[in-house]
Amino acid sequence: MKHKRLLLLFGILLIASLALAACGGAPAEEEEAPPPVEEEEVAEEEPVEEEPMEEEVVECVAESDTTKVEVCPGEKIRFGGAAGLTGPLPGPGEDNSNGMKLAVIDINEAGGILGFEVEVDVQDDACDGDTGTNVANLFAADPTIVAVSGMMCSGPTLSGIPIFTEARIPFMTPSGTNPAITAADCDICNRLVLTDAQQAAFDADYVYNTLGITKAAVMHDNSDYGLGLAELFQAEFEALGGEVTALEGIQVGDTDFRAVLTEVAADAPEMVFFGGYETEAGLIAAQMKETGLADAAFLSDDGAYTQGFLEAAGAAAEGQYISFPSGDEVADANADFDARYEAEFGNVPDDLGPFHANSYDTIFVFKNAIEQVGAVGDDGKLTIDREAFIAAVRGTSNLQGLTGTITCDAIGECAAGGIQIYQVQDGEFVQVSGFGLE
Repeated sequence: MKHKRLLLLFGILLIASLALAACGGAPAEEEEAPPPVEEEEVAEEEPVEEEPMEEEVVECVAESDTTKVEVCPGEKIRFGGAAGLTGPLPGPGEDNSNGMKLAVIDINEAGGILGFEVEVDVQDDACDGDTGTNVANLFAADPTIVAVSGMMCSGPTLSGIPIFTEARIPFMTPSGTNPAITAADCDICNRLVLTDAQQAAFDADYVYNTLGITKAAVMHDNSDYGLGLAELFQAEFEALGGEVTALEGIQVGDTDFRAVLTEVAADAPEMVFFGGYETEAGLIAAQMKETGLADAAFLSDDGAYTQGFLEAAGAAAEGQYISFPSGDEVADANADFDARYEAEFGNVPDDLGPFHANSYDTIFVFKNAIEQVGAVGDDGKLTIDREAFIAAVRGTSNLQGLTGTITCDAIGECAAGGIQIYQVQDGEFVQVSGFGLE
């Protein structure tokens, strides 16, 4: 029994092995091993330099006030400019403005002042006292304004004086001629044109001694400029022995002066002297021909030394006289200036007004003063001490400008040159007496 069970077990095992072989088929071939992966060459990384720690940048803060002006690196030195862009003299106002702007262009192209560029903020003073007050207040409220070129006319200049004095902003007028503008007790007041007192004295002498006129009527436009000059002319003419037959005022903006001219004609003056501006001067010269003054001569001032006078007077301008407080013009420098002016602005300077060179020179007076007292610190900030600057402007000496050699006296009179008399001949101003012809 034992042997039978062993045989049975053996048979079962044999049958199982045969069945497994039938299910599995041929033995599987051994899979080929994948080719070895080549290791990529890894470039050595360059050592990374550690960036240096940035230094802390301290922001520049300008703290300008009534004691100093501070200008941070990259900022500009700022001047104010005031010109009558509207009002009775828009042409001369544009001319003054252009003179300032060309000075700024020239300074910046030459490297600026102590390495800082400059700019001028030109405002319209309208040749009007109230407007001049507003402009002065605008500049006084801006602590970055170092100095002001202007005002253009005497009225706004006089209005601005107390405001500029309090703000410690010096000004230099290129064309305000009233003698009261400068005084010993006004250290911020400066002028770069001759005064009405000088002009009136020269004009009266020319009328009395050269033209041989002994009877003159005097008219004015009631402005600080026109009235002041008329009164000065009257005093000088009478001191020479002349007779003033009338002192009559008109208003700026009026256009019909025939009634007052008819009254003036009743005393048969040989000349009418007018203190005022271009339009009124031209209209008076024209209307004299209609009111019994056709044979009387006519003389006016620098406010009428313009193309505007010639246009307003028309044919009546021929033969009439105009006086002008000329600077001692440097011929070559002015010829170069005129060419650059025309290229920049598209106008011949004298077609707009007579004081472009004066305006140009005021900016260079300020430049010269800043170069004397300005200090640039280690942080690159420019500091201008206002009191030192005020003194440096007043102390200007032997500065060569377009208007001659500029030297300021103790009260701020800085102009060179003298008075000139022009006569209209063939529609143009021709100098007949005065500075440059002696």
